[in-house]
Amino acid sequence: MFVGREEEVAALRATIGSRAPKLALIYGRRRIGKTALIRKAIGKDPALFIEGLENRPTQAQIASFLDQASHQLRRRLPSVTTWHDALLALDKALAGRRMVLVLDEFQWLANYRQELVATLKMVWENHLSRKPGRTLILCGSIASFMTTKVLKSSAFYGRTDLVIHLQGFKLAETARMLPRRGAQEVLDAQCFTGGVPKYLELLADAPSISLGMEKHAFRPDGYFVEEYDRIFTSHFGGNADFQNLIRALAAAPYGLNRRDLAAAADVDEGGMLTQRLYDLEAAGFISSQRPFDKGAETRLLRYHLSDPWISFYHAFMRTRLRRIREAGRKDLFTAIRQTGAFRSWMGRAFELVCMRHSDLIAHHIGFDAVDYDVGPWFRAPRGGVKGVQIDLAYDRTDGVITLCEMKRQTAPLGRAVITEVERKSNILRQFFPRRTIQPVLVLDGQVTRDLEAAGYFFRILQATELMK
Repeated sequence: MFVGREEEVAALRATIGSRAPKLALIYGRRRIGKTALIRKAIGKDPALFIEGLENRPTQAQIASFLDQASHQLRRRLPSVTTWHDALLALDKALAGRRMVLVLDEFQWLANYRQELVATLKMVWENHLSRKPGRTLILCGSIASFMTTKVLKSSAFYGRTDLVIHLQGFKLAETARMLPRRGAQEVLDAQCFTGGVPKYLELLADAPSISLGMEKHAFRPDGYFVEEYDRIFTSHFGGNADFQNLIRALAAAPYGLNRRDLAAAADVDEGGMLTQRLYDLEAAGFISSQRPFDKGAETRLLRYHLSDPWISFYHAFMRTRLRRIREAGRKDLFTAIRQTGAFRSWMGRAFELVCMRHSDLIAHHIGFDAVDYDVGPWFRAPRGGVKGVQIDLAYDRTDGVITLCEMKRQTAPLGRAVITEVERKSNILRQFFPRRTIQPVLVLDGQVTRDLEAAGYFFRILQATELMK
Protein backbone atom coordinates (compact mmCIF):
# COMPACT_ATOMS: atom_id res chain seq x y z
CA MET A 1 0.00 0.00 0.00
CA PHE A 2 1.43 3.35 -1.06
CA VAL A 3 0.52 6.20 1.31
CA GLY A 4 1.21 9.92 1.22
CA ARG A 5 4.10 11.62 -0.58
CA GLU A 6 1.64 13.48 -2.83
CA GLU A 7 3.91 16.51 -3.31
CA GLU A 8 6.98 14.40 -3.96
CA VAL A 9 5.18 12.13 -6.42
CA ALA A 10 3.74 15.12 -8.31
CA ALA A 11 7.14 16.82 -8.54
CA LEU A 12 8.87 13.65 -9.73
CA ARG A 13 6.14 12.88 -12.25
CA ALA A 14 6.43 16.39 -13.69
CA THR A 15 10.18 15.91 -14.02
CA ILE A 16 9.79 12.53 -15.71
CA GLY A 17 7.06 13.82 -18.00
CA SER A 18 9.21 16.55 -19.51
CA ARG A 19 10.58 15.99 -22.99
CA ALA A 20 13.72 17.86 -22.02
CA PRO A 21 16.40 15.77 -20.29
CA LYS A 22 16.11 16.05 -16.51
CA LEU A 23 18.28 15.10 -13.55
CA ALA A 24 16.72 14.31 -10.16
CA LEU A 25 18.44 13.52 -6.87
CA ILE A 26 16.61 11.71 -4.08
CA TYR A 27 18.12 10.87 -0.71
CA GLY A 28 17.05 9.78 2.75
CA ARG A 29 17.85 7.18 5.38
CA ARG A 30 17.33 3.49 4.73
CA ARG A 31 13.75 2.10 4.95
CA ILE A 32 12.30 5.55 4.26
CA GLY A 33 10.63 4.56 0.96
CA LYS A 34 12.81 6.14 -1.72
CA THR A 35 12.49 3.29 -4.22
CA ALA A 36 8.74 3.00 -3.62
CA LEU A 37 8.38 6.72 -4.31
CA ILE A 38 10.32 6.44 -7.57
CA ARG A 39 8.31 3.45 -8.78
CA LYS A 40 5.05 5.22 -7.92
CA ALA A 41 6.08 8.31 -9.87
CA ILE A 42 7.35 6.34 -12.87
CA GLY A 43 4.19 4.27 -13.15
CA LYS A 44 4.15 2.52 -16.52
CA ASP A 45 6.83 4.66 -18.13
CA PRO A 46 9.85 2.72 -19.43
CA ALA A 47 12.51 2.60 -16.75
CA LEU A 48 15.83 0.96 -16.01
CA PHE A 49 16.70 0.33 -12.34
CA ILE A 50 20.33 -0.29 -11.42
CA GLU A 51 21.16 -0.85 -7.75
CA GLY A 52 24.59 -0.62 -6.20
CA LEU A 53 26.16 -3.40 -4.15
CA GLU A 54 27.03 -2.70 -0.53
CA ASN A 55 30.75 -2.82 0.29
CA ARG A 56 31.91 -4.20 -3.08
CA PRO A 57 34.86 -2.89 -5.15
CA THR A 58 34.56 -0.89 -8.33
CA GLN A 59 34.99 -3.82 -10.73
CA ALA A 60 32.22 -5.74 -8.98
CA GLN A 61 29.99 -2.66 -9.21
CA ILE A 62 30.65 -2.29 -12.95
CA ALA A 63 30.01 -6.00 -13.59
CA SER A 64 26.74 -5.85 -11.64
CA PHE A 65 25.73 -2.66 -13.47
CA LEU A 66 26.20 -4.39 -16.82
CA ASP A 67 24.39 -7.56 -15.70
CA GLN A 68 21.38 -5.65 -14.39
CA ALA A 69 21.15 -3.53 -17.53
CA SER A 70 21.52 -6.57 -19.80
CA HIS A 71 18.77 -8.45 -17.96
CA GLN A 72 16.29 -5.58 -18.05
CA LEU A 73 17.03 -4.53 -21.63
CA ARG A 74 17.16 -8.17 -22.81
CA ARG A 75 20.34 -7.36 -24.64
CA ARG A 76 23.80 -8.42 -23.54
CA LEU A 77 26.06 -5.44 -22.88
CA PRO A 78 29.78 -6.01 -23.51
CA SER A 79 32.10 -6.69 -20.58
CA VAL A 80 34.16 -3.57 -19.88
CA THR A 81 36.29 -2.46 -16.95
CA THR A 82 35.73 1.30 -16.65
CA TRP A 83 32.67 3.36 -15.76
CA HIS A 84 33.16 5.45 -18.90
CA ASP A 85 32.92 2.41 -21.15
CA ALA A 86 30.05 0.90 -19.14
CA LEU A 87 27.96 4.08 -19.45
CA LEU A 88 28.72 4.36 -23.17
CA ALA A 89 27.70 0.73 -23.60
CA LEU A 90 24.41 1.50 -21.88
CA ASP A 91 23.80 4.48 -24.15
CA LYS A 92 24.38 2.31 -27.21
CA ALA A 93 22.10 -0.44 -25.89
CA LEU A 94 19.28 2.05 -25.29
CA ALA A 95 19.37 2.83 -29.01
CA GLY A 96 17.71 6.21 -28.69
CA ARG A 97 14.77 5.00 -26.61
CA ARG A 98 13.00 7.25 -24.12
CA MET A 99 13.89 5.95 -20.67
CA VAL A 100 14.00 6.79 -16.97
CA LEU A 101 17.41 5.75 -15.66
CA VAL A 102 17.47 5.06 -11.92
CA LEU A 103 20.80 4.54 -10.19
CA ASP A 104 19.76 3.31 -6.73
CA GLU A 105 22.08 3.28 -3.72
CA PHE A 106 24.32 5.49 -5.80
CA GLN A 107 26.91 5.86 -3.03
CA TRP A 108 27.61 2.12 -3.29
CA LEU A 109 27.94 2.24 -7.07
CA ALA A 110 30.44 5.05 -6.64
CA ASN A 111 32.25 3.41 -3.72
CA TYR A 112 31.85 6.73 -1.88
CA ARG A 113 34.27 8.37 -4.33
CA GLN A 114 33.80 11.06 -6.96
CA GLU A 115 35.26 9.16 -9.92
CA LEU A 116 31.86 7.86 -11.04
CA VAL A 117 30.25 11.26 -10.34
CA ALA A 118 32.58 13.04 -12.75
CA THR A 119 32.34 10.31 -15.39
CA LEU A 120 28.55 10.15 -15.18
CA LYS A 121 28.27 13.90 -15.61
CA MET A 122 30.33 13.80 -18.80
CA VAL A 123 28.51 10.82 -20.35
CA TRP A 124 25.10 12.15 -19.32
CA GLU A 125 25.67 15.55 -20.89
CA ASN A 126 27.37 14.31 -24.06
CA HIS A 127 25.47 11.09 -24.75
CA LEU A 128 22.66 9.84 -22.52
CA SER A 129 20.77 13.13 -22.28
CA ARG A 130 20.83 13.78 -26.02
CA LYS A 131 17.66 11.72 -26.53
CA PRO A 132 14.29 13.42 -25.76
CA GLY A 133 12.36 12.33 -22.71
CA ARG A 134 15.21 10.84 -20.71
CA THR A 135 15.42 11.35 -16.96
CA LEU A 136 18.33 10.39 -14.74
CA ILE A 137 17.46 9.73 -11.09
CA LEU A 138 20.28 9.36 -8.58
CA CYS A 139 19.03 7.82 -5.36
CA GLY A 140 21.02 7.20 -2.18
CA SER A 141 20.68 6.50 1.51
CA ILE A 142 23.89 8.22 2.65
CA ALA A 143 22.83 11.84 2.82
CA SER A 144 26.30 13.28 3.39
CA PHE A 145 27.61 11.64 0.21
CA MET A 146 24.58 12.59 -1.87
CA THR A 147 24.74 16.23 -0.79
CA THR A 148 28.48 16.95 -0.65
CA LYS A 149 29.86 14.56 -3.28
CA VAL A 150 27.00 14.78 -5.78
CA LEU A 151 24.64 17.71 -5.28
CA LYS A 152 27.37 20.20 -4.32
CA SER A 153 30.10 18.64 -6.46
CA SER A 154 31.73 20.60 -9.25
CA ALA A 155 30.27 18.07 -11.68
CA PHE A 156 26.57 18.45 -10.79
CA TYR A 157 26.44 21.76 -8.92
CA GLY A 158 23.51 23.75 -10.31
CA ARG A 159 22.64 20.99 -12.80
CA THR A 160 19.99 19.10 -10.81
CA ASP A 161 16.39 19.82 -11.80
CA LEU A 162 14.80 18.25 -8.70
CA VAL A 163 16.12 17.43 -5.23
CA ILE A 164 14.03 15.47 -2.73
CA HIS A 165 15.16 14.79 0.83
CA LEU A 166 12.71 12.08 1.82
CA GLN A 167 11.88 11.93 5.51
CA GLY A 168 9.62 9.93 7.78
CA PHE A 169 5.86 10.29 7.66
CA LYS A 170 4.18 12.94 9.74
CA LEU A 171 1.25 12.02 11.95
CA ALA A 172 -1.42 12.42 9.28
CA GLU A 173 0.40 10.03 6.95
CA THR A 174 1.08 7.58 9.78
CA ALA A 175 -2.64 7.60 10.56
CA ARG A 176 -3.35 6.74 6.90
CA MET A 177 -0.76 3.98 7.09
CA LEU A 178 -2.57 2.57 10.13
CA PRO A 179 -6.22 3.12 9.13
CA ARG A 180 -7.73 0.75 11.69
CA ARG A 181 -5.76 2.09 14.65
CA GLY A 182 -7.02 4.58 17.21
CA ALA A 183 -5.29 7.87 17.87
CA GLN A 184 -3.42 6.45 20.87
CA GLU A 185 -1.79 3.69 18.84
CA VAL A 186 -1.04 6.02 15.93
CA LEU A 187 0.82 8.36 18.27
CA ASP A 188 2.62 5.41 19.89
CA ALA A 189 3.74 4.20 16.46
CA GLN A 190 4.98 7.68 15.55
CA CYS A 191 6.96 7.92 18.78
CA PHE A 192 8.54 4.48 18.27
CA THR A 193 9.34 4.69 14.55
CA GLY A 194 9.50 8.35 13.55
CA GLY A 195 7.13 7.53 10.70
CA VAL A 196 9.57 5.27 8.82
CA PRO A 197 7.28 3.43 6.35
CA LYS A 198 9.05 0.05 6.56
CA TYR A 199 8.76 0.03 10.34
CA LEU A 200 5.09 1.03 10.18
CA GLU A 201 4.40 -1.80 7.72
CA LEU A 202 5.75 -4.27 10.27
CA LEU A 203 3.61 -2.87 13.08
CA ALA A 204 0.48 -2.62 10.91
CA ASP A 205 0.15 -6.39 10.70
CA ALA A 206 0.31 -6.96 14.47
CA PRO A 207 -2.75 -7.29 16.74
CA SER A 208 -1.66 -4.06 18.43
CA ILE A 209 1.23 -1.62 18.14
CA SER A 210 2.52 -2.76 21.53
CA LEU A 211 2.43 -6.43 20.52
CA GLY A 212 4.10 -5.51 17.25
CA MET A 213 6.99 -3.94 19.15
CA GLU A 214 7.11 -7.00 21.41
CA LYS A 215 7.42 -9.26 18.35
CA HIS A 216 9.82 -7.23 16.25
CA ALA A 217 12.02 -5.62 18.92
CA PHE A 218 12.07 -8.11 21.82
CA ARG A 219 12.21 -11.52 20.13
CA PRO A 220 15.46 -13.19 18.99
CA ASP A 221 14.34 -13.15 15.34
CA GLY A 222 12.69 -9.72 15.51
CA TYR A 223 13.35 -7.35 12.62
CA PHE A 224 14.47 -4.52 14.88
CA VAL A 225 16.99 -6.58 16.86
CA GLU A 226 19.70 -6.27 14.19
CA GLU A 227 18.42 -3.08 12.59
CA TYR A 228 20.67 -0.70 14.51
CA ASP A 229 23.81 -2.53 13.41
CA ARG A 230 22.51 -2.69 9.84
CA ILE A 231 21.93 1.06 9.78
CA PHE A 232 25.29 2.00 11.24
CA THR A 233 27.28 -0.46 9.14
CA SER A 234 25.56 0.86 6.03
CA HIS A 235 25.96 4.54 6.90
CA PHE A 236 29.25 4.72 8.73
CA GLY A 237 31.10 1.42 8.40
CA GLY A 238 33.10 0.42 11.45
CA ASN A 239 33.95 3.93 12.69
CA ALA A 240 33.32 3.90 16.44
CA ASP A 241 33.14 7.69 16.76
CA PHE A 242 29.63 7.78 15.30
CA GLN A 243 28.20 5.25 17.73
CA ASN A 244 29.98 6.92 20.65
CA LEU A 245 28.41 10.26 19.74
CA ILE A 246 24.97 8.68 19.43
CA ARG A 247 25.32 6.94 22.80
CA ALA A 248 26.34 10.18 24.47
CA LEU A 249 23.31 11.99 23.07
CA ALA A 250 21.00 9.09 23.95
CA ALA A 251 22.00 9.61 27.58
CA ALA A 252 21.23 13.36 27.37
CA PRO A 253 17.67 13.68 26.00
CA TYR A 254 17.77 17.50 26.09
CA GLY A 255 21.04 17.73 24.23
CA LEU A 256 24.69 18.63 24.71
CA ASN A 257 26.88 21.42 23.43
CA ARG A 258 29.87 20.56 21.27
CA ARG A 259 32.43 20.51 24.08
CA ASP A 260 30.33 18.43 26.45
CA LEU A 261 29.37 16.06 23.65
CA ALA A 262 32.99 15.49 22.67
CA ALA A 263 33.88 14.77 26.30
CA ALA A 264 30.93 12.45 26.87
CA ALA A 265 31.67 10.51 23.66
CA ASP A 266 35.46 10.51 24.25
CA VAL A 267 35.92 11.99 20.78
CA ASP A 268 38.60 14.55 19.92
CA GLU A 269 37.13 18.05 19.60
CA GLY A 270 39.11 18.78 16.44
CA GLY A 271 38.04 19.22 12.85
CA MET A 272 36.91 15.63 12.36
CA LEU A 273 34.21 16.14 15.00
CA THR A 274 32.65 18.78 12.74
CA GLN A 275 32.52 16.26 9.90
CA ARG A 276 31.15 13.50 12.14
CA LEU A 277 28.38 15.77 13.41
CA TYR A 278 27.57 16.88 9.87
CA ASP A 279 27.31 13.27 8.69
CA LEU A 280 25.02 12.32 11.59
CA GLU A 281 22.84 15.37 11.08
CA ALA A 282 22.64 14.88 7.32
CA ALA A 283 21.49 11.31 7.97
CA GLY A 284 18.70 12.67 10.18
CA PHE A 285 19.94 10.86 13.29
CA ILE A 286 20.75 14.02 15.25
CA SER A 287 19.72 17.68 15.08
CA SER A 288 21.42 20.89 16.11
CA GLN A 289 19.41 23.47 18.03
CA ARG A 290 20.07 27.06 18.93
CA PRO A 291 17.95 29.50 20.93
CA PHE A 292 15.62 31.20 18.47
CA ASP A 293 17.16 34.61 19.23
CA LYS A 294 20.72 33.50 18.48
CA GLY A 295 22.56 33.20 15.17
CA ALA A 296 23.93 30.04 13.62
CA GLU A 297 27.41 30.61 15.08
CA THR A 298 26.26 30.88 18.70
CA ARG A 299 28.16 28.94 21.33
CA LEU A 300 24.79 27.97 22.79
CA LEU A 301 24.27 25.50 19.93
CA ARG A 302 23.20 22.08 21.19
CA TYR A 303 22.97 18.68 19.55
CA HIS A 304 20.28 16.15 20.42
CA LEU A 305 19.26 12.70 19.25
CA SER A 306 16.33 13.25 16.89
CA ASP A 307 15.75 9.83 15.30
CA PRO A 308 12.90 8.31 17.36
CA TRP A 309 13.70 4.69 16.59
CA ILE A 310 17.40 5.04 17.45
CA SER A 311 16.38 6.79 20.66
CA PHE A 312 14.03 3.89 21.50
CA TYR A 313 16.78 1.36 20.75
CA HIS A 314 19.22 3.02 23.14
CA ALA A 315 16.62 3.54 25.85
CA PHE A 316 15.14 0.04 25.92
CA MET A 317 16.91 -2.43 23.62
CA ARG A 318 20.68 -1.93 23.63
CA THR A 319 21.27 -2.97 27.26
CA ARG A 320 18.83 -5.89 26.91
CA LEU A 321 20.15 -7.40 23.66
CA ARG A 322 21.64 -10.42 25.39
CA ARG A 323 18.34 -11.25 27.07
CA ILE A 324 16.46 -10.68 23.81
CA ARG A 325 18.77 -12.92 21.78
CA GLU A 326 18.67 -15.66 24.39
CA ALA A 327 14.89 -15.92 23.98
CA GLY A 328 14.10 -15.02 27.56
CA ARG A 329 10.84 -13.52 28.77
CA LYS A 330 8.20 -13.11 26.11
CA ASP A 331 6.51 -10.14 27.78
CA LEU A 332 9.58 -7.93 28.12
CA PHE A 333 8.11 -4.89 26.39
CA THR A 334 4.90 -5.21 28.37
CA ALA A 335 6.96 -4.94 31.56
CA ILE A 336 9.00 -2.02 30.18
CA ARG A 337 5.81 -0.06 29.45
CA GLN A 338 4.93 -0.05 33.16
CA THR A 339 8.15 1.69 34.22
CA GLY A 340 8.73 5.34 35.02
CA ALA A 341 11.63 5.35 32.56
CA PHE A 342 9.27 4.43 29.74
CA ARG A 343 6.75 7.12 30.71
CA SER A 344 9.55 9.68 30.85
CA TRP A 345 10.85 8.59 27.46
CA MET A 346 7.37 8.76 25.92
CA GLY A 347 6.99 12.30 27.23
CA ARG A 348 10.19 13.36 25.50
CA ALA A 349 9.26 11.42 22.36
CA PHE A 350 5.97 13.32 22.22
CA GLU A 351 7.85 16.60 22.50
CA LEU A 352 9.99 15.60 19.51
CA VAL A 353 6.85 14.73 17.54
CA CYS A 354 5.42 18.18 18.30
CA MET A 355 8.67 19.91 17.33
CA ARG A 356 8.59 18.13 13.96
CA HIS A 357 5.02 19.39 13.45
CA SER A 358 5.82 23.01 14.35
CA ASP A 359 4.39 24.33 11.06
CA LEU A 360 1.13 22.49 11.63
CA ILE A 361 0.91 23.76 15.22
CA ALA A 362 1.32 27.32 13.94
CA HIS A 363 -1.48 26.70 11.46
CA HIS A 364 -3.88 25.38 14.09
CA ILE A 365 -3.13 28.22 16.49
CA GLY A 366 -3.76 30.66 13.64
CA PHE A 367 -0.55 32.60 13.02
CA ASP A 368 0.99 30.66 10.13
CA ALA A 369 0.59 33.76 7.92
CA VAL A 370 2.91 35.68 10.26
CA ASP A 371 6.66 35.45 9.73
CA TYR A 372 8.36 33.73 12.65
CA ASP A 373 11.48 31.96 13.83
CA VAL A 374 10.79 28.69 15.64
CA GLY A 375 12.86 26.51 17.89
CA PRO A 376 13.89 26.00 21.49
CA TRP A 377 14.98 28.67 23.94
CA PHE A 378 17.24 27.86 26.83
CA ARG A 379 19.45 29.68 29.30
CA ALA A 380 21.74 28.47 32.06
CA PRO A 381 21.34 30.03 35.52
CA ARG A 382 23.16 33.36 35.64
CA GLY A 383 23.10 36.56 37.68
CA GLY A 384 20.29 35.46 39.95
CA VAL A 385 18.10 34.39 37.01
CA LYS A 386 17.09 30.75 37.11
CA GLY A 387 17.87 28.54 34.16
CA VAL A 388 15.12 27.51 31.78
CA GLN A 389 14.54 24.97 28.99
CA ILE A 390 11.75 25.74 26.51
CA ASP A 391 11.58 23.15 23.77
CA LEU A 392 9.25 24.91 21.33
CA ALA A 393 8.67 28.63 20.99
CA TYR A 394 7.80 30.93 18.09
CA ASP A 395 9.42 34.35 17.87
CA ARG A 396 6.86 36.20 15.75
CA THR A 397 7.27 39.46 13.84
CA ASP A 398 3.93 40.71 15.23
CA GLY A 399 5.48 41.19 18.68
CA VAL A 400 4.32 37.89 20.19
CA ILE A 401 6.32 34.94 21.50
CA THR A 402 4.19 31.79 21.48
CA LEU A 403 5.46 29.43 24.17
CA CYS A 404 4.37 25.82 23.72
CA GLU A 405 4.19 23.40 26.62
CA MET A 406 3.88 19.78 25.46
CA LYS A 407 2.46 17.05 27.66
CA ARG A 408 1.50 13.42 27.17
CA GLN A 409 -0.03 11.60 30.12
CA THR A 410 -2.84 9.28 31.11
CA ALA A 411 -4.14 11.17 34.18
CA PRO A 412 -5.97 14.48 33.57
CA LEU A 413 -3.59 17.44 33.63
CA GLY A 414 -4.27 19.89 36.45
CA ARG A 415 -3.50 23.49 37.37
CA ALA A 416 0.06 22.68 38.45
CA VAL A 417 1.11 23.06 34.82
CA ILE A 418 0.20 26.76 35.00
CA THR A 419 2.85 27.33 37.66
CA GLU A 420 5.39 25.48 35.53
CA VAL A 421 4.65 27.49 32.38
CA GLU A 422 4.35 30.82 34.17
CA ARG A 423 7.86 30.41 35.55
CA LYS A 424 9.14 29.99 32.00
CA SER A 425 7.06 32.95 30.83
CA ASN A 426 8.46 35.20 33.55
CA ILE A 427 12.03 34.38 32.56
CA LEU A 428 11.19 35.09 28.92
CA ARG A 429 9.73 38.48 29.92
CA GLN A 430 13.01 39.41 31.56
CA PHE A 431 14.84 38.88 28.27
CA PHE A 432 12.05 40.16 25.98
CA PRO A 433 10.25 42.87 28.00
CA ARG A 434 8.51 44.38 24.95
CA ARG A 435 6.99 41.09 23.75
CA THR A 436 3.65 39.49 24.57
CA ILE A 437 4.12 35.95 25.88
CA GLN A 438 1.35 33.66 24.61
CA PRO A 439 1.23 30.27 26.38
CA VAL A 440 -0.12 27.31 24.41
CA LEU A 441 -0.63 23.74 25.64
CA VAL A 442 -0.16 20.86 23.17
CA LEU A 443 -1.60 17.80 24.83
CA ASP A 444 -2.22 14.13 24.39
CA GLY A 445 -4.65 13.50 27.20
CA GLN A 446 -7.31 15.26 29.21
CA VAL A 447 -7.33 18.35 31.42
CA THR A 448 -9.10 18.87 34.72
CA ARG A 449 -12.09 21.19 34.95
CA ASP A 450 -10.01 23.55 37.10
CA LEU A 451 -7.35 23.91 34.43
CA GLU A 452 -9.91 24.44 31.70
CA ALA A 453 -11.81 27.01 33.79
CA ALA A 454 -8.62 28.94 34.58
CA GLY A 455 -8.41 30.14 30.96
CA TYR A 456 -4.65 30.53 31.27
CA PHE A 457 -3.66 29.00 27.95
CA PHE A 458 -4.43 30.84 24.74
CA ARG A 459 -5.13 27.46 23.17
CA ILE A 460 -5.19 23.85 24.31
CA LEU A 461 -4.32 21.87 21.18
CA GLN A 462 -4.99 18.14 21.21
CA ALA A 463 -2.53 15.82 19.47
CA THR A 464 -5.40 14.32 17.46
CA GLU A 465 -5.69 17.64 15.61
CA LEU A 466 -2.22 17.06 14.20
CA MET A 467 -3.38 13.79 12.62
CA LYS A 468 -5.87 15.45 10.27
